[in-house]
Amino acid sequence: MSNDLQHRMKSIRQTVQISSAQKLVAAAHIGRAREMLMQSRPYHDRICRAIADVLRHCPQLDSPYINFGRAESGKYGLLVLSANRGLAGGFNSNLLHFTEQWLQENHASYIIVLGGAGRIYLARKGFPVDDGYDQPLDPPSMHTARELAEMMTDKLERKQIDSFDVIYTEYQSSVKMAPVARRLFPLDPSVFDQFEKDYQNYSFEPSPEHLIASMMQKYLKGYLYGCLVNTYICELTSRLTAMDSAIRNGNDMLDHLSLMYNRARQAAITQEITEIVAGAIALETPE
Repeated sequence: MSNDLQHRMKSIRQTVQISSAQKLVAAAHIGRAREMLMQSRPYHDRICRAIADVLRHCPQLDSPYINFGRAESGKYGLLVLSANRGLAGGFNSNLLHFTEQWLQENHASYIIVLGGAGRIYLARKGFPVDDGYDQPLDPPSMHTARELAEMMTDKLERKQIDSFDVIYTEYQSSVKMAPVARRLFPLDPSVFDQFEKDYQNYSFEPSPEHLIASMMQKYLKGYLYGCLVNTYICELTSRLTAMDSAIRNGNDMLDHLSLMYNRARQAAITQEITEIVAGAIALETPE
């Protein structure tokens, strides 16, 4: 029994060491990820203010990126941002259950999934996942955001889709993270009402429609980058919490097994002493 306990304790110690390494890696990257998120916000806000200015001067321009009450054909596109691996607590399961509910209500005809965990799960469920796009989320980059934005706008221009949504995990604090669905396009004009407008008069060349198309591509790139960074922070935070719990549980198991091992060892030693004493007494007893 003592040998079995020793092997089990050795296995748990190795698991605790791996969990500690994972925790250190996650903790080292969280600070940088939060800085990336803060740096992306000014760019996004400036693009939104520029779009708001154009919409103020041209409140009824014809653009597939802005919804002025135009009926949609039901060709929904969806981008899902998941982790590439597990060991992150309930991060993947919460996101994928939320995504499955959304898909049951909206029936997307085209789905892009970043992260192996989400891609495998949704493909197994029979959803139309694009197998040709296999891009890891870790780490987030502006290149990935640009590539996604170009892919979406190409689908829109080819009329393969008329709307696109993104599902990702939004970071609010280290204890408050939740999966959300956000519309990428077409956007309601009221989305830009919160941004300060410039009330100077402008003339547009070549046209407001071309200008909005160009700015919306930049808007998509900046917004998607923010979604990527949000998801990355949430994954790291969830992994940090999960590894911390694993370390505590492993140490508790080691304490319990050490107590069992010491008791078993003490019992074996006591048994040996008892047998030695009994043998000595038997030798001293005359026949």
